[in-house]
Amino acid sequence: MTSNIVRAQRRGLFYSRDSGGKHETTPAQYVGWACREAEKLGVSLQAGPSDIDEMIRTGKSHFNDLFLDYGVQGHRLEREGLNALFAEIEADERISHVFIPHRDRLARPDDATDGMRLELRFRLAGITLVFMDRVCDAIGKGQSPDIGELIISLIDYHNAGKDRRDLAEKMIYAQIALAQNGFSVGGRARYGFDRWLVTAAGTPVRLLAEKERVRMPNHHTAWLPATDGRLEIALRIREMLRTTPASRVAAQLTREGIPSPDAGRTRKDNGVVHPVSGAWNQATIVSIGRNPLFAGLTTAGRRSMGDQLRFTPKGPRRLNEADFRTDDKPKVIQNPADAHIVANAHFQPLVDPEAHRELTEILDARAGTQRGKPRSRDPGRNPLGGRIFDVACRWLMYRAPCKQSYQYYCGQYRQSHGALCSHNHVDGPTAVRFVLSCLRQRIAGFETELEARLRKLAQRDQAKVNGDARATAAKNAIAQIGAELKTVKRNLPLARNSEQYEIIAAKFDELSNQKRMLDAQLKREINVAGPNAIEEEISSALALADRLAALANDEANLPAITELFGAMNVRLFLRFRPEQVKRRKLNLLVSGVLTMGTAPPPIDIYSGPTARAKLKKLVSQDSGKTDSDLPDNNNGSGSEGDSLRNVNRGDRI
Repeated sequence: MTSNIVRAQRRGLFYSRDSGGKHETTPAQYVGWACREAEKLGVSLQAGPSDIDEMIRTGKSHFNDLFLDYGVQGHRLEREGLNALFAEIEADERISHVFIPHRDRLARPDDATDGMRLELRFRLAGITLVFMDRVCDAIGKGQSPDIGELIISLIDYHNAGKDRRDLAEKMIYAQIALAQNGFSVGGRARYGFDRWLVTAAGTPVRLLAEKERVRMPNHHTAWLPATDGRLEIALRIREMLRTTPASRVAAQLTREGIPSPDAGRTRKDNGVVHPVSGAWNQATIVSIGRNPLFAGLTTAGRRSMGDQLRFTPKGPRRLNEADFRTDDKPKVIQNPADAHIVANAHFQPLVDPEAHRELTEILDARAGTQRGKPRSRDPGRNPLGGRIFDVACRWLMYRAPCKQSYQYYCGQYRQSHGALCSHNHVDGPTAVRFVLSCLRQRIAGFETELEARLRKLAQRDQAKVNGDARATAAKNAIAQIGAELKTVKRNLPLARNSEQYEIIAAKFDELSNQKRMLDAQLKREINVAGPNAIEEEISSALALADRLAALANDEANLPAITELFGAMNVRLFLRFRPEQVKRRKLNLLVSGVLTMGTAPPPIDIYSGPTARAKLKKLVSQDSGKTDSDLPDNNNGSGSEGDSLRNVNRGDRI
């Protein structure tokens, strides 16, 4: 009886990536097609053209029976909307059809067999795929797919992947043509400029709104000087940079309350979306000083990116080994200056070109050996980074290379070049081994104590939840709806005609949606944890404890040790004392304190200024020395990727 109900109540879903590439059809038109096909097949599809437009505006990937991955590349097989689609298929046995406009709306894989496997995953799950040009029936248990269909799908997904490469080639040639004529090749306008729609001759037509796209024959986008005051601020910044470091210029603008270029926006760092603070930073100031647009010149091709082809002034090129990271993912390449495309802008220079060249030379001299060097992201090179302190001056101790190893030096000593604090340092590997041995002693044998503590906390939280009035009300509502669902299920096969059946089926859908919403609300707001959930959480915590113990015993796995130090939140505070060694005095390590978890630090950690300019003032005030008494040398930091300083970090979390 149940299987007959499932077959009679067929439900369909719609899926698509955004309508790009060679298709001119809009997502709303695709949904209209799916609704018409569903009606012909007698399949229920809760969707409307206006729904998908709202999904695009709000960034949703799932609404009613619509699933959409907007702006997601076709070769990515793990997508939010697609994953939600498979989850819905597994949760609802009534789903029998999935409507997808074209095969390239499902995938544009690098390997055609990936697209075939993705399609077979639907069909082997009992789902019929409905495309605009064909229908692929579900494959039952014990059945084999038709060899002809497999060959056709292989060809279709091969062509879909080839379309990505062809599109990349067309885009690169189009960007080269635009760049050679001084037009924008995409992206937001630099600070002090706006995006304008201009004719092919460069005549301005109108100002473009943010993210606005216009397709008009013989018209392009160009960056022209802004008229809202930002240009005057940018010119002031360039003038200040001649005599003032970028960090001090940024601090001055922030104090004056001048909005930064990204003020009011949000950005994503390490997968976390957060609002931009609005404070100016050194990198933004320097980019304004280096921008050749002020000298009336446009540049393109400073970077090469993409997983199909790469930009060069002569045309697209294929990727080589240097274009991939160690994890085989394509990386962004900084091109040399002779590989840039330079052209005249569509306005007169705002500054003298010779003055712009002089400012660039000043910024290059200030940057020294640090310019363009990213901070090392290798977690094994600095296990105690940000976790080791000098008790004498309360400063963080910095990592610095020493022969074939490394040491941690007092940060104040390094920043002041010896004018402040002493030459306190400790061998890096030795400090790491010491902290690791302390963790082994602390972790060993605490599993029993941890389990008892977790059970006590879980029982307390469970008692609190069970007594919550909202939880009780939600449980009662779910139980009532469950009873009504059972009644409606019994009545479905008793319907005398199609009209009665549709009324009962509509009531079943309504109750199912209500129950699903109440379940989600109960988990989200009340956070009910049953006995099984408690056991799962305790098991998860104990598994984490076992993992920490394993990490503590693996001295050779430095990335894992770095992870362990972060999980335990260890911090090491060291005391040094001058000792007579032969004919000279050396600062030797005599004692220290190691803290873990939420334990408070034994000292008030230094939180004052760390910039060299600030330390110069402290030296002159405390000892009467002048700025010239402090050496202004630059110690460098090795080759690209070796720098362990915070270089060009911007507005990070």
